[in-house]
Parts: sequence; C-alpha cells; structure tokens
Amino acid sequence: MSKEYKHWNTEKKLIPVMIRTYCRGNHKTERKAEGVKGKELCSKCKELAEYAAFRLEKCPFKRNKGFCSYCKIHCYKPEYRAEMKEVMKYSGPKMLFSHPIFAMSHVTAMIKYKKQLKKQAKRQSDKNAGAEKVRSAQTNDQKKDKE
Repeated sequence: MSKEYKHWNTEKKLIPVMIRTYCRGNHKTERKAEGVKGKELCSKCKELAEYAAFRLEKCPFKRNKGFCSYCKIHCYKPEYRAEMKEVMKYSGPKMLFSHPIFAMSHVTAMIKYKKQLKKQAKRQSDKNAGAEKVRSAQTNDQKKDKE
C-alpha cells in the first residue's frame, strides 16, 4: 500500500465497519423484519455506505488525505454529514471492543494529524508575524523618510 494513499485506504475499510456497527446497534427491528444476517445493512445504512464510498472515491485529497472533519471542503451533503457524525459518535467507542487494532490505529492517526495541523498553524502564524514585522519596519522607514 502506497504511503501517500495510506489514510485513504484505511478510511475506505473503516467507514463500512463503522456503519455496520451503527446499523447492527440501532436498526435491529428493521434488520429482523427483512431477515438480514451477517454483514448486511438496512436500506438507510446501505445508502449511507454507498454515498460515503462514492464521496471517498471522489475526494480531491485522496493522495494525502486527512480527516474529513478537519477538511476545508465538506463534500458530503448536510443530511449525510449529520448521519455520518451520528454513526461515528455511536460506533467510535464500540470499535475499541469490536475492532481494537483498527480503533487504536485510527485514534493514533487522529492525534498525529492534529499535531501536524498545529505545527502548520504555528508555522503560518510565525510566517505572518515575520511578514508583519517587515511591514511595520517598512512603514517606520517611510515615516522617517518623510520627516
């Protein structure tokens, strides 16, 4: 697996697992009524899983993908985004018990990503502060020239 696409490939495997966990825990009556077993999903969760897979395939950042929650471009429609948040809120803690390695690697990746974002923000603010110092020095020089 290419290092560039590592998070994208992991997310491609993780999202269906989280949706399946959510569906199994929240749509039991619907699943029993349809006689669904194993890895199947109710129609609503199946639609969400297909939508998530489609959006993930179309992600413009898939080469060096970060976490969708920190992305500047929110490509999910608002209703699907709200559903996915609900899925993650429900499934996240349960993943620690049902898929501990998956969950811990996801948490570790999230922590690393947050640190990376903080470093980038600090570099940007340092860069902006440096540019501000240059601008203020230039305006001070201009004031001195006028005097």
